[in-house]
Amino acid sequence: MSLEKSLVECFAEKPPSTYFDESNSDKTGVRHDYGNLYDWLFSSLLFQNDMQPIRVLEIGVTMFGEGSGHAFAKMPFVEMFVGLDVNPIEKDFGEKGVFLKADAYSEEGKQAAAKYAPYHLLIDDAEHIHSQQVAFFKMYSSLCATPGIMVCEDVPRIIIPKRLKAINDPSVMQVRVPGSLIASKGKLDNNVLLKTNMISNNQ
Repeated sequence: MSLEKSLVECFAEKPPSTYFDESNSDKTGVRHDYGNLYDWLFSSLLFQNDMQPIRVLEIGVTMFGEGSGHAFAKMPFVEMFVGLDVNPIEKDFGEKGVFLKADAYSEEGKQAAAKYAPYHLLIDDAEHIHSQQVAFFKMYSSLCATPGIMVCEDVPRIIIPKRLKAINDPSVMQVRVPGSLIASKGKLDNNVLLKTNMISNNQ
């Protein structure tokens, strides 16, 4: 893709969902169908960021080899991608990517990520357990830029009220992502929790 093209042209020609489709990421496919969600999130963030590339942080990046982390690092509308995981990655993210081998839910992990903050898009896609998903919002909100969005993926539908009560942040919302027939009939729900930190009309 030519570097002479604007980000609008790059996005129209190849949106984030296409990069996921071309990777080993489970963000699109039979397990989940988050492609349209990330297309919408990126378009919103790029618009509010004056069409400048954004910075992305993702927790949990090693399970599928060259997955979403490598896809993010290839996107022309991503300035920098930072991935955190307790396990090593098979292949580095390239010149725009940074891998941090750390426990993201420890103070050490957060401080490692803070060196590259703030981030416009922060994603929790680790083990999907209660303590980690709650800690994600409580620990990483301070690293979220304006504009910025926090995304907690794969939240089981039946325990969403428990998660929201523990997070105790009225700005966090539940989103049921529409999926394809094959994805919606799978074992995993396409439920996410979102926290937005966008520029208001008054700013």
